[in-house]
Amino acid sequence: MSADVPQTADRPCPTVFLSYAKEDRAAVQRIRDTLARFGLEAWYDESDLLGGDAWDQKIRRQIRDCDLFMPVISANTEARREGYFRREWRFAVERTLDMTDDTVFLVPVVLDDTAEAHARVPDKFRAVQWTRLPGGQPNAALEALCRRLVSGEAEAPPVQRPETRTRTRHRVPPPRREFPVFPREEPGQRARFSAQVVLWTLQSIWVGFQRFPKWVRVIVYFWIAVLVLQWSTASQHHETRPLSSAQVKNIAQLERLALALKNGSSTASAAKAAKPIAKIANPAAAAASVATNARPSALVIPFSAPPDDGHAQKLAATVFAKVYGRLIATRHGHIALSAAPLPTLHATAAEARGRAEHSNYVLYGGVRGRPSKLILTIRIISVANGSVLWSKEYPMAGANPAQIASETVAKLPKLHSD
Repeated sequence: MSADVPQTADRPCPTVFLSYAKEDRAAVQRIRDTLARFGLEAWYDESDLLGGDAWDQKIRRQIRDCDLFMPVISANTEARREGYFRREWRFAVERTLDMTDDTVFLVPVVLDDTAEAHARVPDKFRAVQWTRLPGGQPNAALEALCRRLVSGEAEAPPVQRPETRTRTRHRVPPPRREFPVFPREEPGQRARFSAQVVLWTLQSIWVGFQRFPKWVRVIVYFWIAVLVLQWSTASQHHETRPLSSAQVKNIAQLERLALALKNGSSTASAAKAAKPIAKIANPAAAAASVATNARPSALVIPFSAPPDDGHAQKLAATVFAKVYGRLIATRHGHIALSAAPLPTLHATAAEARGRAEHSNYVLYGGVRGRPSKLILTIRIISVANGSVLWSKEYPMAGANPAQIASETVAKLPKLHSD
C-alpha cells in the first residue's frame, strides 16, 4: 500500500493516539506502521513512555494534545473488565465534552467481529463510524480512513441505528369516521324509513362514541362488562318476590309477641306462648309457599322447654319468635313451620320431621338447665344424611334474642331462592 497523499508545508502531520489492550500489541504495531506511511504520527506507550516518566501525567497530556484518538477494540478488550486502556478511553470521552459535535476526534477501529451494539465501550464510541481491520492488517478501509484523516475531511455522519429509526417513525393516525347521511323518506315507504332512522341513530351514536378519547372508551367498556356480569349472576338465581301485606302483618305480630314475652312477668301466659306463635306463623308460611309455588327447603321447629318451667318456656318462645320472624322476612316462600316442639333434642326425631315435610334442612332448639343457669341450644341438621351442620349453646342470662336470631339465620345454608 502506498501513501500517495500530498503533504503541504502549512499542514502539520496529524497525531494519532493509539489506545489498546496489551494482548493486541502486534496488531497495533501494524496499524502504527500503516499510519506512518500516510504521514500520520502515531503515538502509543511503547514508543514514548521511557523509564522514569510520570506515566499517568504523560498519558493525560498526550490525549489532551493529540489530534485524533483511535481506540482499538477487540475480543481482548471485551474480555478485560479492568485495564489502563479503559482509563484512556474515559480521558478521551471527557475531552470530547469541550468539542463541537462535528469535530473529528474519536476514530474507533475493530480487530475482529466484535459487534458495536453489545461492545463494552463508552456510548460516545457508538456515535461515530467504526473501521474494521481484521488482525490489524492494512486493507482498503484503513487506506480510505488514512486519506480522509490526512486531508482533513470530516468524518461521515454518525450511523443511525435501526432501533433509533423505529423510535422516530411517526404513526399515521387512522382515517376519521364520518357521521352517516340522514335517510331520505320515499313515498309509501314509511315503515322502511322508520327502520332506516333507527339504524342511522345507532350508527351516529357509535361514530360519536369512537371520537371520544381512548381512556373514556375504556372506562365505558369496563362498566358495560361489570353490568353484564351482574346481570348474568343475577339470572342464575330465582326471582325473589316481595312480601305480601299479610306476611308483613304476621311478621309484625311476631315481633310484638316477642317483645311482650321479653318484658312480661306472668309465667302463666308464658306457658301458652308457643300456641299463638304457631297460630300466627303457620298461615304466614303457607301464604309464602303458595305465593312462590315452591316446596319449602327448611323446616323450623318451635324451641322446646320443660313443661313445668314457665320462665324457660318464656325464653324459648321469645327467641323463637325473633328467629322465625327473621326467617320469614329473609327466606320467605321456602320456610315451613312444625306444629309442636320436639320432646328431646335428638337429631333423629328432627330428621324424621324434615323427611315428612320434604325439607332439606331442619332448624330446632330448646332451653334446658337449672332455673339459675338456663342454656338455649340451637341446631341445624341436613335431612339427607342427618349430620349436624351447625350447633351452638347460648346462656340465657343477659342474652340478646335479636343477636341470636341474626346469627342463627346467617348459619342456615342458602336455599333454592337465595
